[in-house]
Amino acid sequence: MDIKEQYMSMPYDLSGSRSKNRFRVELLWGIDKMLELMESDKAFTMVFDYVCDIEVHMKDELEFYQIKTHSKSQSAYTTESLTKKKSKNSQGSILGKLFVLNATEGHNNLIAIVSNSPYKMPGNDIYNGIHCFNDFPKLEKEKIIKAIKTELNVEEVDLSTAFYICTSMDLENPQNAITGQLVLSFEKLKGCEVERPATLYSLIYDQVSEKACYELSIGSYDEILEKKGITRKEMDYLFDCHAKSAKTGIDQTSNYIDSLSDLVAKKKYKKALAKLVKSMPVDKVLQNKEKEVASYLVALESQGDLLGSVDDMIDTLTSQFHDTFPIGYDNAEKTVFYIIIINKFTEGVYDEDDI
Repeated sequence: MDIKEQYMSMPYDLSGSRSKNRFRVELLWGIDKMLELMESDKAFTMVFDYVCDIEVHMKDELEFYQIKTHSKSQSAYTTESLTKKKSKNSQGSILGKLFVLNATEGHNNLIAIVSNSPYKMPGNDIYNGIHCFNDFPKLEKEKIIKAIKTELNVEEVDLSTAFYICTSMDLENPQNAITGQLVLSFEKLKGCEVERPATLYSLIYDQVSEKACYELSIGSYDEILEKKGITRKEMDYLFDCHAKSAKTGIDQTSNYIDSLSDLVAKKKYKKALAKLVKSMPVDKVLQNKEKEVASYLVALESQGDLLGSVDDMIDTLTSQFHDTFPIGYDNAEKTVFYIIIINKFTEGVYDEDDI
């Protein structure tokens, strides 16, 4: 059984209902995990809220992270609290719902509970940081194995890929920590400062939230990755759009709009530019349309038919592409979209071999 077959055989929606705050914490911890993965050389897709809270899909590996937040007034987790069902009608214990992801035939996946609460052992020993269940005291391991065998009706329980992660991240107010880590990761990966860090954070958070909230029927593994996941390549694209050294065409487009004497058009174009700055890095329709328009400009240039002024180029692109957009993009957005591409084109962004 390969990774795809194994995954599709798993029960989905294990997380159940949760508060808005816990949902937000899940997303932010997932973003933090994505930043960690971005600093590795691994290709990945992170899936939000399908069979588990946070999932990492790689070529031959699956990782599952169940997020559990604790207030300061709540007791620390223990073996008993993690292996006990809340009620007879509940889906299962916290650990049982996680170990079911390793109960199917095939690969032994990494599974982990992530919490801001430490793990309390008998004798008041406290486990902070990252701990493999296989390294727990013998008696605790035996309790866990017995409980999982009974709950899942399995003969073998492997603890070697199961972890308890007591995160140092402030799960009650994580946004500041994530924003700081985003800036650090960006500078490490791109070798320059991030342009508009607050905008980049909002883009990533909105994209993650959209993926997590997708609840329509999904029929295949590839569709799950598309509808519920974010890839390393998509994160790279978002980062590239916010590098200070990047040739995005945004500043030149803003200057062009500021130079307009028509105040009504200027206001419409400014509004459209603000919308496009946020949507172009994540909107696949616009990304594909950008390739079409850029290819057209490259072809015109090679034929010697490229008109010189920005206004002339806008007119040419308007007649060629205005009617090819799907419903949902107004004329101001289309025009500003052309201006951005024209400016990127004049900056030499589009290589014929890369379009």
